[in-house]
Amino acid sequence: MFLSNNSLEISYADSPSYASNVLTLTEHDENAFTQGLEMYGDRLFESTGLYGSSSLREVNASSGQIIRQISFSDDIFAEGITIINNTIILLTWKENIALIIDIDTFDVIGNYTYSGEGWGLCNDGKSYVMSNGSSEISFRNLENFDIISSIVVIEDGIEIPNLNELECVGNSIYANIWGENRIIEINMSSGQVEKSISIDSLEFNKNSSHSVLNGIAYSPSDNAFWITGKYWSKMYLTEFIDDDLRISEDFVTEEEGFLTKYTNKIISFIIIIIIAIFVMPGSWPFFSLIFYKLFKRQTEHLGASGKGAREDEIT
Repeated sequence: MFLSNNSLEISYADSPSYASNVLTLTEHDENAFTQGLEMYGDRLFESTGLYGSSSLREVNASSGQIIRQISFSDDIFAEGITIINNTIILLTWKENIALIIDIDTFDVIGNYTYSGEGWGLCNDGKSYVMSNGSSEISFRNLENFDIISSIVVIEDGIEIPNLNELECVGNSIYANIWGENRIIEINMSSGQVEKSISIDSLEFNKNSSHSVLNGIAYSPSDNAFWITGKYWSKMYLTEFIDDDLRISEDFVTEEEGFLTKYTNKIISFIIIIIIAIFVMPGSWPFFSLIFYKLFKRQTEHLGASGKGAREDEIT
């Protein structure tokens, strides 16, 4: 459903189901209350939240080590981040300001103001794209942060609330839903959910209500996504795979395993017979009798099957 000066009606379809396939993983600060994750070139940046613990850091994507970081005052609860023109824009939860931060010095060089809560943030090069914990995503002016337009995110005809961390890629917005183990791909124009991506295959503390997914960063060089969450000990570079294709591949693998297992047994049996024939010439009549009976039985079986098939055709 698209919200603008004119109302638009759209049709809904079930969103395809995808799975996350891990390409590589690296360490992550398990004390980090992750709020935002962003790649800028080959550099990785992360924001962490909570009053008294909020920070912005640059992280080595290969090792997970913190390269540098700044901490914010105790009255700031940091949220999502995005990067444009060598500046980092960092949302705050209830403080109604977005901090403008120099990417190289981490100096705060300005701010924007807005109403309501700030949760997730990304940009498409033309506008900032922001979530506030509801089902609505707003598009904001790059110069003054004013709202230009907004969409309501719909999946199978139902509004999806609790939209959190955002990542803009092409004409799509990738978002995690607070408290759910999945990422959704949203059409930036319509708000329609086009993919639902499960992260259940990733290893993290699913028993903790705080250890939730909350970091999505697209890596163009890998054509994959860095994924992490609050208090996670790992970051995962993942690709998103069609769930039906993954199941088919698993089935083929199982079938190949089955055939390999029994083919090997048959080959081993034949080798034993050959060895026995040449090592023990006296065993030839015995094996000849076995082969004769097997051949005769198979021939009779085929004959009966053929007769049955012809009778079926006649009737």
